[in-house]
Amino acid sequence: MNLKPEIIEKLDKIQISRVSRSVEVNNPTSYQMLGKGHQGAVFQIDESRCVKIYCSKIDLMRELHALQLGGKIGICPIVYFWGENYIVMEYLTDPSLLEYLQQNPLNKELAAKIVNLLDLFEKAGFNRFDHSGRHIYVSPKGTMKIIDVVHIIKPQPVYLPKKLITDMGVNAEEFVQFVKEISPKWYKRWVNDPDFSALMTKVKGTI
Repeated sequence: MNLKPEIIEKLDKIQISRVSRSVEVNNPTSYQMLGKGHQGAVFQIDESRCVKIYCSKIDLMRELHALQLGGKIGICPIVYFWGENYIVMEYLTDPSLLEYLQQNPLNKELAAKIVNLLDLFEKAGFNRFDHSGRHIYVSPKGTMKIIDVVHIIKPQPVYLPKKLITDMGVNAEEFVQFVKEISPKWYKRWVNDPDFSALMTKVKGTI
C-alpha cells in the first residue's frame, strides 16, 4: 500500500529525537500523538492506521522484521508501509489485556488464550516472552495481537514473563495455577527459572 503524498509530507514534518533517556517530539501536524517510548513516538493517521516514528534506524529495522514475522500468523498489526524513519501499521482499537481484565474476570479460557499467544510467539520465531499486558490487545472474538516488539527477539530466550505475571495483579497466582493445568511446558519453564520464586513473592507483596 502506497501512502498519499500529503501523508508523507506530514510525516516528514514530525521531528523525533532522543535526549538523554527521553524522547523529544516536535509535531506541527494534525496527527494526534498516541504515546511515546524509548524508541520513538506513535501517531494516529486515521481510524485504521497509525505510524510509529523512530529515533534509530536499527530499532526501526528490528521492529519491522518482528512485525512481519508476527503478521504472518496474525499476532501483530498489519504493516502497510515504511520509510526511512517510520512504519505505518494497523491501528488497534481493542482494549489492552490490562483494560480487559478491569472489565472481565480472569478464567481458565482466557488463560488458555494467553498460553496460545505464547505458543504463537515461538511459532513466529520470537523468544522474549516477557511481554507487558498493556501491549497485548484482546479482540471481541478473543484473539490477541501485540505491539512494541522491537526487542522480542533476543540472543538467549527469556521464558519467564515477569511483566505479564506482574500485570495480572490480584490474579497473578490464579493465572499461574491455570497455566500449570493448561500447559505443563510453560509452567515448568517458569518455575525452573531462578527468578520465579522472588517474582511471586514480590507479586504477593503488592496485592
